[in-house]
Amino acid sequence: MMILSLRDITLLCFCGLLHVVYRNRRRPRLPLPPSLPRWPFVGNAFQIPLTYAHVFYQELERKLGSKIMYLEAFGKSVIVINDVQITKELLERRSALYSSRPRITMFHDVVGATDHFSMMPYGEEWRNHRRLFQQHFSPKTLSRDQERTLEFVRKALLPNIYQDPQHVHDHVRGCIGGLSLSLTYGLPLSEETLSALTGSVAPGKFLANIVPMLKYVLEWVPGATFKTVGRHIGEQITLLKEGPYLNTLKRMDDGTAPVSFVATSLEKYQDAPDYEYQALHIKQAATQVFAAASETTVAATMTFILAMLRHPDIQRKAQDEVDSMVGPDRLPDFSDQPRLPYLSAIIKEVLRWNPVAPMGLPHMTTEEDVYEGYYIPKGCMIMSNIYAILHDEEIFPNPKELNPERFIRDGILLDVTLDPTVIATFGFGRRICPEAHIALSTLYLISASILSLFDISPALDAEGKTIDVIPEFVSTSAVSGPLPFECKFSPRLGKDVEGLLQEYLGTEVIS
Repeated sequence: MMILSLRDITLLCFCGLLHVVYRNRRRPRLPLPPSLPRWPFVGNAFQIPLTYAHVFYQELERKLGSKIMYLEAFGKSVIVINDVQITKELLERRSALYSSRPRITMFHDVVGATDHFSMMPYGEEWRNHRRLFQQHFSPKTLSRDQERTLEFVRKALLPNIYQDPQHVHDHVRGCIGGLSLSLTYGLPLSEETLSALTGSVAPGKFLANIVPMLKYVLEWVPGATFKTVGRHIGEQITLLKEGPYLNTLKRMDDGTAPVSFVATSLEKYQDAPDYEYQALHIKQAATQVFAAASETTVAATMTFILAMLRHPDIQRKAQDEVDSMVGPDRLPDFSDQPRLPYLSAIIKEVLRWNPVAPMGLPHMTTEEDVYEGYYIPKGCMIMSNIYAILHDEEIFPNPKELNPERFIRDGILLDVTLDPTVIATFGFGRRICPEAHIALSTLYLISASILSLFDISPALDAEGKTIDVIPEFVSTSAVSGPLPFECKFSPRLGKDVEGLLQEYLGTEVIS
């Protein structure tokens, strides 16, 4: 055992004193944002909840009387913002300081997902990944991706619901997951691995994200199951990244590769001097293409179905609009969207009612800052509470009530200050989701198609009684979808559903 001498102890104390003096000298004599009392060393680490963090921070706002709040966990600074204007001021207008990402212990250190560009620090490597992404997926190329969306919805989702209405959730996941992988690689693949990866970013799902030193715990130690989970996710991510990529390369060599992010991007750089560098980033960015669209779009779609189940009057009004604009002899397509304002209002309200990413992804400051007299440290994690923003009673009275009329009046969409399809839902500033336009487009087509063909009604139990579904949502704050619920999908009376789907029934399943 090493025994410290008096001189060693004195030197350590002196170094500690210098550190404290240095920090206090550099820190402006300004207060931090309002906070809960902090314990020595651990700070607020054990006050940060592992579930429903977005609800906790909304309630904390009422307790502290502030929409901007400060917490600490083992010396790491965290600021949570419950207000859209504060969030826009910091994450958008001051984006040069607020566009990086913090290191998330479970995601980066345990899983080892260091090349996932949505969680990369702000810098040249991140910019190149995003540039590759935006070169292939942009609003200008949306019509190309909509053709693929139309194919998957009509050939996979709608026939599967018609023939097997008991497993709607599986059909939704299969359709959206298959579409995402088709856009990425031109290949079908399971999305379960990306679902697990998304969960590893959740602010409170894993205690290691609050207590980073747990990353050093050995896997065999009792209670360290998160290490086993992380290793398994990491192994699956490696397979996901390598297998489909190599398959796409083979199909490119054979001349059979369809248009996809990987194939088109590789062809673009095949003669470039930095081809190997670009090819590596294309392979890395490909998993983000899947993750960006798949999990959030599934969550939004299932929230839409739950909303229609709970509000048959809204469902009927939307069906009437679809019937009047589309007619009885064809399925909805993307050209109908401008003529379906009530459906657009429903989608806005669904995204507001249950935000698909209630805490968004964390930002991080790269320099010190001051906002409204509050000191914001360098290296501080910044969390925008999208749930609290979209449930702000001053903007949305009775926020827990599903009410599309917030966004429409007399058949005309309102020009509201806070439109969930434009602000908050997909993030802020330079780190806003680059695939939001595809996700919204997919959600629209699925919603319009379901309303056109099916009635969503309560399921019956073994005794023939109606099952009353109480809305409950996933407890982590990474991606929020409804917990499993039962409902009944029935072909609409007076609608020739089989006739409308005839050319798609019995075709090869593409999902």
